[in-house]
Amino acid sequence: SYSDGVEILPNQYLKAGESETYKVRIEFKKDISSSDLPTSVQTLTLDFGVAYIQADNTATEVEHVLNGFAYTVNKYDYNATNPKWNSVWLNQEYPETIPYFETPSEALSAIATASSKDLPFYLKHKVENGIVTEQYVEFVVTETLAQANAGMVPGTYTLRGERTYDIDTSTWLVDESYISPYYEANKEAIKTAFGYATNASRCSESGTGRSSYFRCGVSGLSADANARGDLGASDTAGYGCYVGSRGGADCSW
Repeated sequence: SYSDGVEILPNQYLKAGESETYKVRIEFKKDISSSDLPTSVQTLTLDFGVAYIQADNTATEVEHVLNGFAYTVNKYDYNATNPKWNSVWLNQEYPETIPYFETPSEALSAIATASSKDLPFYLKHKVENGIVTEQYVEFVVTETLAQANAGMVPGTYTLRGERTYDIDTSTWLVDESYISPYYEANKEAIKTAFGYATNASRCSESGTGRSSYFRCGVSGLSADANARGDLGASDTAGYGCYVGSRGGADCSW
């Protein structure tokens, strides 16, 4: 398939000066027994190629429409205009210029490579027919971090954001008493991750209505969420991934 999962069909053309990225899956046969296996280490050399010819009147355009979950670590850039701030925006088309990954592990590897640090967070986007319909930050509590901070629970935790502010008109879409329907679930995820039941001192909560705010942190990782839809996870140095109440999602590293 193409890298975004779209099926490759005959007679699809490649425009001059453009490129396509393919996804190739290689699997071992599942119906084998130990007797089928080699008795020594084997080196496999695999080649893959696609032949293109001059397009004729049967050529058709590839229609790339993203569906499903996409994982990103796109870096915030105040000077970027398309997409704005190099962010992925809720209720808008997924930006073609922002690379995405199909699995959390690929996103974690990408942010580690980009930052030269093992940063345990990334962004998750639900995309339906090319439109971003949900935004998340996911963060990972490793076994090592949990061992160093009694009560923390290893695992991957998901925080969901919400758009409650219109950046174009500079107006709130909700009133002062608003509490996001995702706020309590976000709090519970953070509480579980950081062992709130036995270590509440790691956490703090303040405010009322849409100003309600909850945060937990230890050396190396913190996570926070508020009632208006902002949330994020970051390390001690302040590098992190965030979803904002304005609808944007981006990272810093």
